[in-house]
Amino acid sequence: MLDFLKTVFGDCIGVSEYSFPDKTPVYIRDGYKLQQLTWNNNPCVLLSPRTASWRLPTLKKQLKNFQEICEFPCALYLEGMTALQRRNLIENNIPFVSSSQQVYLPFWGCSFFEKFKVDAPVADKMAPGTQLVFLYLYYLENTGKVNLTQIANDLQLSKATCNRAINDLTACGLIEQHAEGRIKWITPAYEKPEYLKKGFARLKSPVERNIYLKTPAEPGWPKSGLLALADISMVGADEHDGAAAICKKDSAGIPTDAIISKREFEDFGGYVTEVWSYDPTLFADGGRVDDISLLLSLNNSSNERIQMGLDEIRERHQLPIKDEE
Repeated sequence: MLDFLKTVFGDCIGVSEYSFPDKTPVYIRDGYKLQQLTWNNNPCVLLSPRTASWRLPTLKKQLKNFQEICEFPCALYLEGMTALQRRNLIENNIPFVSSSQQVYLPFWGCSFFEKFKVDAPVADKMAPGTQLVFLYLYYLENTGKVNLTQIANDLQLSKATCNRAINDLTACGLIEQHAEGRIKWITPAYEKPEYLKKGFARLKSPVERNIYLKTPAEPGWPKSGLLALADISMVGADEHDGAAAICKKDSAGIPTDAIISKREFEDFGGYVTEVWSYDPTLFADGGRVDDISLLLSLNNSSNERIQMGLDEIRERHQLPIKDEE
């Protein structure tokens, strides 16, 4: 921010910390960070929302409330904004500075660049990488903040894929981002049961296709399908009824002569293997795939016996029972 402001106001502008006045309401103390800009000995206080899920009407109202108790001119500092948000702020004479190289400080000066992030529509279903990040945050034992680098390393995803996932989950209000220096911290926007409920409609089965093998699954492949469900419910299954799960990358390494057709499987038996859109071992527990992915893979089954088994997963994670939805 400072480098950009220097291109507008020159080297005589500086940034320093600023303490909340004694009469500052708790919701402003908790919801904002403060900085002081000084230009030619003229101070200005910047209020920066701590989360990325801010709403413009709330920011405008709370800036006005803070201005009444602050002795210096006040402005908003925003990580990014749309052209429509900028227009609204200017029309309402709300001072602001944005990291997208937008400055409207009517008591000092203004500078605008037509650099706005295009708001991509949120898809009905999550992309595999997005679903993986969503589940990672749900299963995370430490409910504190994590950053993009941690997530990318833990999930073996590229930072570009991880960044797209984070932007998607932020856009639909499921996670929040806040910056500390150059690091952006990621936290779920809701407690665990509500977080899962809010995002569940956008989740989809990770199973892309089934392949049929002559020999049993490798030891490192977790149980999935009915074999996994039988481990945690009263649903019965035998070794030929159900599946193991592997990711697409691992499926490419299976020798061709080890694979049989579905007709051969139905006639002579074999072993079902599910090819997943993401790595099933990342959240595997006790030799089987994770609960939520298992639920998604069988969720559309018309078999009442299977649905009763899945109800145990739904209850464990405080999801609605299907007949009650």
